[in-house]
Amino acid sequence: MTSVSSTLPRPRASVAWTALPDGAVLFATETEVYYALNTVGAVVWELLSGDCASLDALCTAVSVRFPEAGPGEVRADVTELLDDLLNAGLLEPR
Repeated sequence: MTSVSSTLPRPRASVAWTALPDGAVLFATETEVYYALNTVGAVVWELLSGDCASLDALCTAVSVRFPEAGPGEVRADVTELLDDLLNAGLLEPR
């Protein structure tokens, strides 16, 4: 099991993704793994593709988009999602 460190991973170049009205779908072309994301997960994926370089920055950006969730809940959910994406081979070290 992989764990997120202070430096965020980035999406693998071989992962195709499509935004949907209620989230996104990821497809790893090398391993043929499909992964569905809800709306929050899709935002995390987009932020990982951008300039967010730390877990703190990522969680802050997610909290701004979804202010109804508390900071602790956001951090726990984001960390769990990143671990899942790493274990599925959809992310790689930066």
